[in-house]
Amino acid sequence: MATYTININERTSAGKYLLKILQDAPFVTFKHTEKTELEKAIDEVEGGKVYKAESVEKLMDIING
Repeated sequence: MATYTININERTSAGKYLLKILQDAPFVTFKHTEKTELEKAIDEVEGGKVYKAESVEKLMDIING
C-alpha cells in the first residue's frame, strides 16, 4: 500500500466535501499529525495555562503583571 500526504483546507466547502468523500471510502485511512485548535485549547486547560478573573480589571492586572 502506498502512502500519500495531501493538505486539505477544511474551511472551504470544496475541502469539506473532499474530506467527507475520503472519510467514507473504506480503503482510506487517516493519520493526523497536527492538532486541531480544539485539541490545543484542551491541552492548555489541562496544562493550567488558562487565566480566571472575577472582573475585567483583575484580568488586566493578571495580564499586565
